[in-house]
Amino acid sequence: MRIAPPGWPPEARTEPEALIKEARRRQRRRWLAAGVAVAAVLAGVAGVTAGVAGHPPGRPGSPGHPRSQGAARQAAAPAPIPRSIDTTLVMWPAGFGQCCGPVAVDDLSTGRLAQSEQPAIGTGDFQPLAAQVGRWLVYVGDGVATAIADDLTGRPRVLGPTPFFAPAAAPGRVWLFQFRHGLQGPVRAWTVPVTGGPPGPPITLPAAYLPAVRGTDAGLLLQVPQGLALWNPGSPPRMLPYSPSISDGFDATARLVAYGTGCTSQATAPDAAYEPNAGYDACKMLRILNVMTGKLISFAAPPGTAGWVPDGFNLVGAISPGDQMIAAYAAARPQGQGRIRLYLLPITRPSGQPRAVPSSDAYLFARTAWSAKGSWLLYQGPGGHLWAYQLASGKTGASSTPCCQYTVMAAVPSRSR
Repeated sequence: MRIAPPGWPPEARTEPEALIKEARRRQRRRWLAAGVAVAAVLAGVAGVTAGVAGHPPGRPGSPGHPRSQGAARQAAAPAPIPRSIDTTLVMWPAGFGQCCGPVAVDDLSTGRLAQSEQPAIGTGDFQPLAAQVGRWLVYVGDGVATAIADDLTGRPRVLGPTPFFAPAAAPGRVWLFQFRHGLQGPVRAWTVPVTGGPPGPPITLPAAYLPAVRGTDAGLLLQVPQGLALWNPGSPPRMLPYSPSISDGFDATARLVAYGTGCTSQATAPDAAYEPNAGYDACKMLRILNVMTGKLISFAAPPGTAGWVPDGFNLVGAISPGDQMIAAYAAARPQGQGRIRLYLLPITRPSGQPRAVPSSDAYLFARTAWSAKGSWLLYQGPGGHLWAYQLASGKTGASSTPCCQYTVMAAVPSRSR
C-alpha cells in the first residue's frame, strides 16, 4: 500500500553527492562521541571479568566516576535497576583494546558487566552499522552484512555480499543494497531472511534514491533529491510532509517515521566542557508520521530549550515497542555547552505534553534504549551512568555502568534468567 496524503510538498533539492558527504560527516562525528564512551568504560571497567564488583548497582558517582556537585544536588541516587527488567545491553565501541575492539555486554538481570568478541562490528561510513531485527543483531562485519543471535551465541551468518543494509518491514528480514556502477549508477536491492532461506526478488533503485533508512508498511523509506520519501518500484516517490532531511531523523519503525523540521545547524563553543566545536542540529518541531494513515502529529520544542536534537535514523531506540511513546533530547541553553535533556512524548495521545525524564541532563550524542518489554527507558543519568525510568510508576533505577555515548547501544532480552 502506498500513501499520498494531501499537502506533502517537495522543498529544497539536495544532490546525491552532498547526501553521501553529509552522511559521512555525521558518521565521523559519531566516532568522536564514541571516543568519550571508550574513555568512560576504560575508567570504570578495570577488572571487567569480575563484573561490577566493588561498584554495586545503584551507586552512580562511585570511585572513578566523579559527579559534579551540581549533579549530586540534582538527585539522590535511586535504587538499583531491578533485575526483573529482563534486559541485556550490548554497547559498542567499548574500548577494550585498540580503537573499538569487542562490545560491552551489561546483563541487567544479573548485574554482570562483561565483554564479547561478537559481534565483530566493522568500521566505516555505514549507516546503520548494526540494527536489531527480531531476536537477531544485523551488523557490518568484514565488509558484508552479517547476523548473529541477540544473545551473541552461535556462528555469525553472512547475509549477502554487501555492507549496505536496512531493516525490512517484514519481520525477520533485511534489505540489502549493492551499488552496480559506483555512486552514479543504479542500485540493486533485495530482502533476505536473517535466519536463512531464499532471498526476495531483486529490484533496482536509481542511485539518487539512497541512503535508505528502512522498509515500512508503505514502501522503502529513503532519501531522494527533494528530501525523505516513501518509494515503491514502478511509482514516483511520495514525499514526507515538510520534506525533511535524512540527517534530521530521530527513529523509524515499520509504521512510524519521526523527524525534525525547522532545523538549524549549531556548534558548541570553543571553550565548551564537552567536545568543543561539535556540530549538531536543533529543530523547532518534532514530527511523527503514520505512513499508513498519513496522520502527522507534531511537538514544538519544550519551553526554555533551544530545539529538538536529532541523532539520525538507525542509531537510537527512540520509539518504544508497540509505537506508544518516543524519547527525544532537546538542547539546553546556552547552546554552546552542548548539554541536552531527555523528554518523553506520547504518540498515541498527541494532545499530551512532553515530560522531562528525571535526572536526564547529558551531553550531545547520548543514546537511549527501551527495555526488552518496553516498560523502562534506559538513558544516561548523573555522573555518566546508566539510569532507567519506568513509565507506569515514574520510578527510577541506577547502575554503575558507564553510559551512554556509544555508536551502537542495543537492548535485548536477557537469557540468563
